[in-house]
Parts: sequence; structure tokens; C-alpha cells
Amino acid sequence: MKFKDYKKNESRRISYVILILFAFFFGSCDDGREIGIVPGSGGAPFNPALPICINSIYPNEGSAGQRVLIEGENFGNDPSKIEVFIGGKKAPVVNVKDNCMYCLVPSKAFDGDLKVQVKDEENIYISEETDIKFDYHRLKIVSTMLGKKDQYGKFEVKDGPFDDCGGLRNTCWMAWDPDPKYSDLLYLSEDADSDDGGDGKIRCIDFKTKRLYTMLNAGDIGSGGRRPRSIGFFTDKDGETHMCVAIDQGNADDNAITIFERIPDETKPCGFKWGNRKIIARYKQCNTVAFHPKTGDMYFNSYEHGQFFEVKKEVIQDILDGKRDAAKPGDGVKSLFTIQDDGWECYFTMHPEGLYCIVTIVNKNYMVRSDYNGETFTSPYVILGQPQAANEYKDGVGTRARVYSPQQGVFVKNKEYAEKEDEYDYYFCDKHNHAVRILAPSGKVSTYAGRGSASLNSNPWGNVDGDLREEARFERPKGLAYDSKNDVFYVGDSMNRSIRRIGMEEIEDTNE
Repeated sequence: MKFKDYKKNESRRISYVILILFAFFFGSCDDGREIGIVPGSGGAPFNPALPICINSIYPNEGSAGQRVLIEGENFGNDPSKIEVFIGGKKAPVVNVKDNCMYCLVPSKAFDGDLKVQVKDEENIYISEETDIKFDYHRLKIVSTMLGKKDQYGKFEVKDGPFDDCGGLRNTCWMAWDPDPKYSDLLYLSEDADSDDGGDGKIRCIDFKTKRLYTMLNAGDIGSGGRRPRSIGFFTDKDGETHMCVAIDQGNADDNAITIFERIPDETKPCGFKWGNRKIIARYKQCNTVAFHPKTGDMYFNSYEHGQFFEVKKEVIQDILDGKRDAAKPGDGVKSLFTIQDDGWECYFTMHPEGLYCIVTIVNKNYMVRSDYNGETFTSPYVILGQPQAANEYKDGVGTRARVYSPQQGVFVKNKEYAEKEDEYDYYFCDKHNHAVRILAPSGKVSTYAGRGSASLNSNPWGNVDGDLREEARFERPKGLAYDSKNDVFYVGDSMNRSIRRIGMEEIEDTNE
């Protein structure tokens, strides 16, 4: 059986045909009555002395939610007594006639085999085996990979397997280990949680062992370690990878960026820990650290005045070699520009080719872009929203679009942009709009996932898995990571205390 991406235009065409067939079929019963979607659809009742046969299904391909007509014999006329299974999954039955029924394709009906069973008093009768199958097309959906809270919002912080690792405190940043030997490791930074007073941590999602565990506690991170805001990676002169953590603390002479090296540790499932902490840069209220993909130079910011700083790769190497102390403004730390004014909380993300960086102003609801001129980053200009814009939700182009507390973003190559100057879309979490959104190189802003289940209630937030726009809901998503090999996003859904997955329906309960 083939698994394909579901095409929306084909879905609309098939659904339209099904509605016509449904109206024609159920509107022309033997007694001439128009039949609506109600129990007791007419036709002969089930006869236990006769076999249940499946003769056809139309259409014979589609995805979850697809409307289908199953034709056969001896289905009966009572939807409450009949069950239909497609691919081993129970399909909702909308209506039934003795030789035809109308139902919906369930999710993850991968095998596509068909079975009908009828309960008559205490007995259950099963349809005869058939070679007729439904060709199920996998959908891209939102699902919950790990983490949970109870009905009162309480959760336990603990390490463990994906299905028993408690809840995550406040995921604000996610980053893959860049070393190919550890490509199964996805790190996340948990900012201190004002709701429960908990400390911050650096955690590790290990896809090889399917476990979540702690790599660094607040005390390991250093002074101000309660608020580790982001993670970056530095490659030294010997090709070794070091983890760098941006720390939000209030002392200009203390940690802004701390750096760690890998140390063998068999107590960790991955076989190592991060240790031998050193301070790279000193300043206060740092939100993000990132490295230029070509030069290896480091950049970080400060909430104080929205400053944007640069530290050359050679300075970091000297610190690692013990040749100098931590850098600070005027001594190894160069101030490049100021975003605008006091109290500008910023996250920023480097373009994969180092062409520019996008600076997200979290608390003022807009984004700016700073271009790389071959030596450093230049003064930024607004590309999305407007400074201090109202707390709104609006798709649109450039400054006409609206976001509400935008957070981490990732660049994703778009095949449709092949050979264009910029081949990447920018996906980002829009925290208080409870969505994952897209900024295209053209400046167009659209909503990718979230804010679904309109029939549930009028809120845009919640904890609902399913179709990206029709069903899925998040609650204050902040962290975002992308697996380009498998085309899967991972979302740090902060108030749902979980990691959500956006990708094709999984055939097995494993990471692809």
C-alpha cells in the first residue's frame, strides 16, 4: 500500500462528489421519504442468518475525515448496532441502509483493510473477509510527543521515558546538537517559572533512547542560572563542539554567556555531560546567543537597551585556552547597535547561510532584520509588525501583519524558492496568539498551525491534537526546532507543559 501526502484540492473534489452521492442515495429510499442523518435509515433490518458482505468503498483513497460510502449486503438499518473498522481503526458511522452506509475515515488507518460488525442482542456478527482496501494517505498533524499536566494544571518535573517524564517547566528555546555523532539529541532550555517559582534547567530529548533527562541544573549553569534563555554551539580550533548558554541576570559584571565542554559520563544515556564551565562574556539581561555559520563569531544581546553585541571567534578560543579572562564591553565585546529603547526583550536567529539575522522583539510585538555585510551585522530595519503594536492577531504582509509576543523561530528551506536569492521561510512561535506562523522572504505572514477546534469554544488556546489548522491548539508556545531530515517540527508548548510534534502521522509510536 502506498502512503502519500494528502492533496487538499483533491479532498474538496472527493468530498463534493460524496455529498452529491449521499444526498442522492439517502434521499431516494424505497418508501419515498427523504432520509436525513438520523438513526433508523430504512431498508431491511439485519438478518443474522445471512452473511455480511462488503462489495465496494468509494472513494477508495483519502485521509482522516474523508467521507466514504461502503456498499455491501446485510448491514441492517440501525447505526447504533453497527461498527466499521478501516485499517483497524473505528470509523464513525453517520448513517446506514441495509446495502450501503456512510461513514468517516478515522486517523491512522494505515493498513486500509475493511471490517463491518453488527451487534444483534448478545451476539456480534463480523463481515466476510474481502480484498477491498482503502488507500490511506497520511496527513501532517499536531500530536503530543511528551510531557503532561493534570486537570488542575499541576505537573511533576522528572526525568524518564517519553511516556513517563512528567511535565516541562517553561520551554523557551530548543536546539539540536550539531555534532553528527549526537544528531539524536535535542536540547531545550527551561526558563524559571514565575507560576511555581521553579529553577531553570537545560534538558535533553534523546530520540535514540526515547528519554527526557536533565543535562544542566541552575547551579551548573552559573550565577543567574535560574534563567537560561537560549542555547548556541561553538566549534573550537580542534573541531570540538562546546555548548553556550545565554543567561538573563541583573549584574553587568556577571555571566552573560557561559560555555561548557563534553565530558564522558556513563550515568547519562548519551554517555557524556556538559561541564568545565567558563564565562565567555560578562553583561546583564542576556536573552540570546548565536554564532555566525561562516565566521564562527558570537553575537548576543541585552534587554537593558536592546543592545546587540559581537565577540570574535579568536577571543572565545583565547578564553578556552586560558589566555584571557571573559570578554566584556570595551574588552573583547563590541557593541554593534541598539534596537530602539530601554527594555527591549529580544530573541534572534541567524540565517543558515549567514546572510542576515532576524531579531524578534518579544515584548513589543514586531521583528527587525539585520543584514551581514561580509564583516559584521548592520543597523536593523522593521520587517514584521510595528514597534509597540497592539496585542493583535493578523496575517498580512510586513508591517500590516500583527503578532503578540513572538518567540523562537527557525529557518526552513522551501523547494518552491529554488535558485532564488533567499530559499528559506521563517517559522516562529507566536506565544500569546497560540500559534506557529510563517514569515516568507516576500514579507507575507501566514498561520501554519494552531487556533483550531472552533466548535469547542471561542478561545484560540487549548491542548488539542489533530489537523494543523482545523483542530490543533497550543497554549503559549515558545520553543521551536525543525528536523529537516524528516520534515518534523517540535514545539515547546509552555503552558501545556509538553513538547508537541508537527509532522506526518506516525506509522508506529516511534520517532521517524
